[in-house]
Amino acid sequence: MVNARLHPSLKPETEDMRDRKLTCMDNLLSAGDAIVYFKDRQSRFLFVSAGWIANAVPGLTVEQVIGKTDFDFFSKEFAAATFEDEQRIMLTGEPVITKLELDERSGVWSSSTKMALRDASGQIVGTFGIARNVTELVETEKALARQALHDPLTDLANRVALMDRLAQSIHELERQPSALAVLFIDLDRFKQINDSLGHDAGDHVLAEAGRRLMRLARRGDTVARLGGDEFVVLCRDVGDDHDVACIGDRIVRGLRAHYLAGGRDLSTTASVGIVISRDSLADPERLIRDADTMMYEAKKAGRDCYRVEGSAHSSCRGTSNFRA
Repeated sequence: MVNARLHPSLKPETEDMRDRKLTCMDNLLSAGDAIVYFKDRQSRFLFVSAGWIANAVPGLTVEQVIGKTDFDFFSKEFAAATFEDEQRIMLTGEPVITKLELDERSGVWSSSTKMALRDASGQIVGTFGIARNVTELVETEKALARQALHDPLTDLANRVALMDRLAQSIHELERQPSALAVLFIDLDRFKQINDSLGHDAGDHVLAEAGRRLMRLARRGDTVARLGGDEFVVLCRDVGDDHDVACIGDRIVRGLRAHYLAGGRDLSTTASVGIVISRDSLADPERLIRDADTMMYEAKKAGRDCYRVEGSAHSSCRGTSNFRA
């Protein structure tokens, strides 16, 4: 038997101790930053803190919450997941620690720890939870992650994201034999725009070129900006050389259309180098270099065209490609 003299917590509770508990609980539940809730075995709210009200159901009162369940206030998916957690806690007595949850209806992210609620005899009579609103933290982390993988000017994938997706695409060729194509795109004589009209005009052309490439690429393709006026389009699951040539031709024609920057009507073109691979052991960096080499072949051929490695498919106009 446990010796009560060694365990003061097992001694009979005095009225003074009960008063202190009530005072502490009152302060906890009235604190605006404390997100605390208590539920019975049917997951109905027994009590909630002012902080829970402010974060979860602003405008309601405690009386309007007591006796209700999450299904009365939150999305069905969120409420069902919460109910499942609580049933498991009451069955096992084990807590759920720092679980990250999203209520899709409100867009609020929370991190919560949920535990069994016990009566004086130690029997589980429900659950309780302590949570905090981490929406701002989650959104900040998402923004930082996006910045790490996207070009700030065009919002396209950057080199890091491109190389990761290219490596994944190559690996997938082992499981699902197919072909992928890498299209390396360089705007012709782009330096003249920067030198003649300034970097603002150049940035406008780059951003518009990025938007056009997103429209010209197929759904599921990756469009990336490597830097300067260099772009790459990664096409998975391509057909024969003719299909790839059609994509290259569409890009050349689409980037040829006029641009408006600072009230000026500009025209520039693009040279596109294309490589196709069916090799699941291909080196991503080598594919980019080979596509870059083919892009320079397109420039040598007169610009405003594409060249496909090892293929007879090509298209060149050789027209003037800068007017301002």
